[in-house]
Amino acid sequence: MLHAADQAAGLRRLFRRTPSAVVALFVTGRVPRNLAVQTLCALTDGARRVVVLDEHAPEQGSLLSAFGFPEGGDLLGALEGQLDVTGIMREVTDGLWVVPAAATVQAVSLLDEVHHARLEAGISELQRRSDLMVVNAAGDVRNLTPFARAAGRRLLVVEASGVGARGACQWIKGLAAAGASSLEVVVSGARDRADATALFASLSDYTSRHVGLPLAWRGEVERDAIAEAIAEPLGERHPGEGANAFIRRLRAWSAQAA
Repeated sequence: MLHAADQAAGLRRLFRRTPSAVVALFVTGRVPRNLAVQTLCALTDGARRVVVLDEHAPEQGSLLSAFGFPEGGDLLGALEGQLDVTGIMREVTDGLWVVPAAATVQAVSLLDEVHHARLEAGISELQRRSDLMVVNAAGDVRNLTPFARAAGRRLLVVEASGVGARGACQWIKGLAAAGASSLEVVVSGARDRADATALFASLSDYTSRHVGLPLAWRGEVERDAIAEAIAEPLGERHPGEGANAFIRRLRAWSAQAA
């Protein structure tokens, strides 16, 4: 028998009138892939269905390998008509689906109109099947991909360590330079709440003095319902607004990268 939360999640997907929101995920710490896995699993709380566009190639530490799944397939295959987009969705754990997209990221600026139309249709279908779409961003602050740039929301997961804090400052600076209007922050691995909030306060102080990019506290991976926080709209904006705009921004960034 389905639990009430499972039934509610199923009904949300069945009657969804707007596509799911799209969040770009950036992580900083000693083992970034582990932080990404921990965060993505947390985002499935409450029977949410999370679909991840994974920009990491196997040699970069892909999510499929992190969960012990064999590599194979890429969103690019669906664009070339080799298979349906749902055929490359891999459920790696309850509620979490991974779509390998490393090859697509490399090719997106070279797509013709036919393939770009297939990309947009494929993304729309993935959004329809999810409560939240996450772009597991690869690369660095100097080389953001069109997918990461097009996401309506940006989530930075910071390990409570010197490595995590230094990396966070670099991401904050780079995302501000790339035109980000806001950044949501989650802390992982803190000793306690005071340790976590002190780290966030130091990052807020850094950005106010050097960058000017607003930071929004979203809690701790281990202690807070971050899935609920990410599901909430930013300000007065409806969460579907950013989702609807994702494909339009993706086309624009792809054209600029060409």
